[in-house]
Amino acid sequence: MGRLSAGVLAVAAAVSAVAFTVQPVQAADERPPLPDATDEAFNEECLAVHNLYRARHGAPPLALDDAAVAHAMDRARIASAQDGGTLPPGPRGWGENRFWFATYENEPASCEEAVRLWYEERWTGGYDWNRPGYSPDTGSFTQVVWKSTDTLGCGRAAGRPAGEESYRTYIVCAYGPAGNVIGRFRANVGEPIGEG
Repeated sequence: MGRLSAGVLAVAAAVSAVAFTVQPVQAADERPPLPDATDEAFNEECLAVHNLYRARHGAPPLALDDAAVAHAMDRARIASAQDGGTLPPGPRGWGENRFWFATYENEPASCEEAVRLWYEERWTGGYDWNRPGYSPDTGSFTQVVWKSTDTLGCGRAAGRPAGEESYRTYIVCAYGPAGNVIGRFRANVGEPIGEG
């Protein structure tokens, strides 16, 4: 999709996590989840954008996985019920990138926008090629280009929460096997190909 509209209320938040265990959480500010806005075209867009960025770093293309899609859809639903899109830890084994966005327009954010923001952590978070490793400022980027990850599934929940003026989008992408493994960054996060 291109640039963000002038109706943007909040800057999108990009978060990455390698989750460990599910903890039941009932927050006082929890609201009903937003409607599912995931479809085949959305996941095809997610796949294409991920593979474009991965190719820039010598990482093999990902394939869509039904279990990853189902997991990501559930996580997006849970995020949409939480104020600000916070999530309890997820099950062990999945890598995860999260995005939330608010606007006055009645249209969900695209996967292209989410993946672009995750990828831009390469610059905004200052990934250090000379000292490769995990940082919360670059963890979404490193998961996107992680060479050992081979499957992807993304979910999106979107709508206008009751009593709210803004239209919200929550996107979660699940990766298998998870990236951001301590001690494996040099082998899995390739420097950009063809850049001087």
